Amino acid sequence: MGKYFVKKVLSNNAVFVSEDDKDYILLGKGIGFSKKKGMVLEKLDNVENKFVALSDDDKNLIYNVDKDILEIVEQIIDMASNELEEDLNPYIHVGLIDHINFAIKRLKEGIEIVNPFLLETKLMYPKEYDIASKAVIMLKEKLDIEIPDAEIGFIAFHIHGGRSNASKSMALKNTKLVNMIVEYVEKKLKINIRKDLMIYNRFVYHLVALLERVNSEKTVVNNSLEMIKKEFFFEYKIAYDISKIIQNELRKEVSKDEVGYIALHIYKLNSL
Repeated sequence: MGKYFVKKVLSNNAVFVSEDDKDYILLGKGIGFSKKKGMVLEKLDNVENKFVALSDDDKNLIYNVDKDILEIVEQIIDMASNELEEDLNPYIHVGLIDHINFAIKRLKEGIEIVNPFLLETKLMYPKEYDIASKAVIMLKEKLDIEIPDAEIGFIAFHIHGGRSNASKSMALKNTKLVNMIVEYVEKKLKINIRKDLMIYNRFVYHLVALLERVNSEKTVVNNSLEMIKKEFFFEYKIAYDISKIIQNELRKEVSKDEVGYIALHIYKLNSL
């Protein structure tokens, strides 16, 4: 490991440095403690991870963002890692700093933050949502600013995206897709589904599992498929249309066995 020149201390556990004309963020317990800009770091044995800053915009962000935001973001990431009992992708450091910095800027300008997928996010990613809820409380206390619940959902996406084998963009896409499907069912059944009902929760949980199977190109066997087609013809037609919505969005096929199970959930919703 070579010599690193400290450009900015992000927290006790993260420092922004340069080496041979390349910029890095070094991560490690206590690595930033008592460090100052301009210091030289070498022969470090507490570096757990490092990564190159993604772009000039990332570098400018890290240079200019408020120190309080840097500190609280690092605390949030540390809390998330501890509660999930896993190391998060290093790139969450830049992504979450950027998101929270921009959100705070909008709130101070009086711009409303809206998240139409909040309930679906809570159901689909409960662990990340719980951690994000705590993160919002931490932000309120540290930055002395009122933060809407909408931010819980957005922060949950960043935490989910920081997990191994997870994607923030895919999580957002799946959440939007679930919301789209629910709205389609409400339109076809001509009802407004109460979101506090267990039957709604079960429908969302089923859709989450379904999307995971479709994305991984897996499926389930439905031995009652022919009976479902005959007994629940109307619901099966809606379920079939939903399978085409999913197929158009994910570019992957949804099996008829899966369509049958969707139809059963729609039948239960239509029986309310």
